Amino acid sequence: MIQCTALDPCDSNGHVVGTITMQPNHSLSWKALRYFLIFMMSVSFTIAFAFTAMGYWVVLPFTALEMTVLSYCLWLCLRRSSIQEVLSLTAETITLEVGIKRPQKTYQWQRFFTKIQVQPALHPWYRKKVSLVHKGTELEIGRFLNADEQKDLLAFLRTLIHRADAAQVQMPESATPIAD
Repeated sequence: MIQCTALDPCDSNGHVVGTITMQPNHSLSWKALRYFLIFMMSVSFTIAFAFTAMGYWVVLPFTALEMTVLSYCLWLCLRRSSIQEVLSLTAETITLEVGIKRPQKTYQWQRFFTKIQVQPALHPWYRKKVSLVHKGTELEIGRFLNADEQKDLLAFLRTLIHRADAAQVQMPESATPIAD
């Protein structure tokens, strides 16, 4: 999922010109995960208790282990799909915040020294690689986006760069031109 918010460069005055928020597509919500785990545990433990009542007590610890591993793996997958990248542009800087629920890593670069690099896909089945390159340091953005979302990302980036350029070109009202 990709979402772009663009602000008017006249109103920005050195502040954020626009932001791009990127998230992976969620196939399962946290609430749905809880309901699924409750259902799976109730079915599994009902069967395990039935076998325990028949004297096969070994089934119960393995059921508990199985449900623990299933819960952890599903939690890990859902947590990984909850990552969010927020790219903010100003007239002078590019800021990338990456994290789950809150920014865990923040990268800030001067816009003049940062370029957007798009590497073509090696095969038609694969996707492009969109990266921010700053003085030799490369950081891929939106690695979880599909091909259509990457096209949207590049279009939004072009729009925001034009807006940031427009915000940089504008002269502040307080400055007066020097007369000869």
